[in-house]
This record gives sequence, C-alpha cells and structure tokens, in this order.
Amino acid sequence: MTEQSNYWNSHLGKIALALLAVALVAIFGIYESIPVKQRYAAVAAAAPDPTAQAIRDLQTSQQQAIDQLKGLQQTVSAGQVETRRLSEVVTGLTRKLEALQQSFASAQRAPAPLQPTEPAKQKSGAR
Repeated sequence: MTEQSNYWNSHLGKIALALLAVALVAIFGIYESIPVKQRYAAVAAAAPDPTAQAIRDLQTSQQQAIDQLKGLQQTVSAGQVETRRLSEVVTGLTRKLEALQQSFASAQRAPAPLQPTEPAKQKSGAR
C-alpha cells in the first residue's frame, strides 16, 4: 500500500505543480499586459499617429461641412417662404390690375351720357 500511496502522492504532486504553473503563467500574463497597455497609451498621447490625426482632421472638416450645409438649408428655406409670400402679393396685385383694366374697358365701351340739347330756337319773325 505504500507503493500505491506514493504513486498517488506523486501524481497529486505533479497535478498540483501543473496547476500552480498554470496559475503563475496566468498571473504573469496579466501582470505583463497591464504595463504594456499603459506604455502604448503614453506613447500614443505623446506622439500622435499621423493616420489618427488625419482621421480627426477629416472628422473636423466633415463637421464643418455639415454645419455649413445646415446654414445653407435654413437660408434656402427662409428664401422659399419669402418667395411664396411675394408670389401671393403679386397674385393679389395682378387680380386688382385685371379688375381695373376691365372697369376701364367697360367705361370706354359705354356710350357717353347724352347732354341735354337745347331746343331749336324758334325763329322770331313776322310772317
């Protein structure tokens, strides 16, 4: 039985040693990954990547273009409202002008009122 218990102890020892090695490797991996990320972040903050800078510049330009388009859209919209208002004013004036023209035309077609004519003078004379 001592051989069998030595066998189990030896296997348990190897399993425990393997689990301890796996745990140490995992801890070491985690420990090493933290400073690496911090180093990369510090380097990235100190010297910006040209590609990242180009992307930020494009985003800024795009936002400026969007703002300009919104301004133009508001201007066009206000212009359309003003155009509609002026169109209604012109339509109203056109109707009034047509009414005046018809009134003037009918006044020209109507005969002038007759002025009372003097009765023919009777000849005075002796006959």
